[in-house]
Amino acid sequence: MVRPFLVRGRAVPLARYLAEEEIEGLVACSCIGNEVTIDLADTRILVSLADVGAVVGLTFHMVQDGPAKPRSWTRRLPGDAGSKELATCIARDVRTLERELAPLRRRPPEDPERRRPAT
Repeated sequence: MVRPFLVRGRAVPLARYLAEEEIEGLVACSCIGNEVTIDLADTRILVSLADVGAVVGLTFHMVQDGPAKPRSWTRRLPGDAGSKELATCIARDVRTLERELAPLRRRPPEDPERRRPAT
């Protein structure tokens, strides 16, 4: 008996291309529906994809188990952007974020309580 599969969502075809990208520290990646979740050692990035008119909107949400505060940002690509182009854009932003977080991992911000002289 053959079971039919229903595959919906723009993120599903991205899995193949994201697997080919060089993302340092990648622990896990899932592409379900219109969402891509990328897990690094201490950081989770959720990317929501939305077709809006003639563009594809990518909304990134990042949270870290460390000193970095959560942040969100968006990217817009042409509506005819293929899966490879979307995966390349996502991987580029993840690599940029990794470079930005690297100094915080090496030297976390000082605790304001510790900077005060003992009285």
